[in-house]
Amino acid sequence: MTNEEFVELACPHSWFLVADDLHLQAVELRQRFGRGHLTHIDHRSKIKVSWDNANRSTFLLASFALENSIKAFLVYENPGWISNGTLAKNLRSHELTDLAKMSTNIPYKEKGKKTLRAFEEGNESWARYPCALKKEDSAQPLILNEELWDRYEHLMAAYGRRLIHLLSTPWKGPHGFRARYEIKGNYLGASR
Repeated sequence: MTNEEFVELACPHSWFLVADDLHLQAVELRQRFGRGHLTHIDHRSKIKVSWDNANRSTFLLASFALENSIKAFLVYENPGWISNGTLAKNLRSHELTDLAKMSTNIPYKEKGKKTLRAFEEGNESWARYPCALKKEDSAQPLILNEELWDRYEHLMAAYGRRLIHLLSTPWKGPHGFRARYEIKGNYLGASR
């Protein structure tokens, strides 16, 4: 693969499309909530905690959708981050709040922090693995309730609207790559 071919794979539009694929799957799983649940009963305190059996996978897919959409903004703003056949170190993080801080075009930079922080919390721990690398970083699963889900959908739609607008203007990437995209339909929950 040439550097030019790599740029086409890693361009902002590609991050946008992967974000949309992940978002669609998260939405699909979220619609399955209520079909089954798990209850943990603490043998010491007898406290019961219940969550939907689709909670973990929905949460993880939504987290990855957020990550890919944020990276679409970052690549759009920093084309050099996908040059010479490699992704820059800045794109190798899963820390949603840190990634969002680096973007100048991302909507709801301050207002979205709470939502990003919630999804970031499980990204390296309970949503992806049974535990984190260390007990200090491990946490119990977060319940993906209606309020958090509504905040997620609102944020994704805002990301979608902004990315659709940005991608409709000519983008110049490294190694002579240039592109503009006409996007029609519903992407990231934003209709165009």
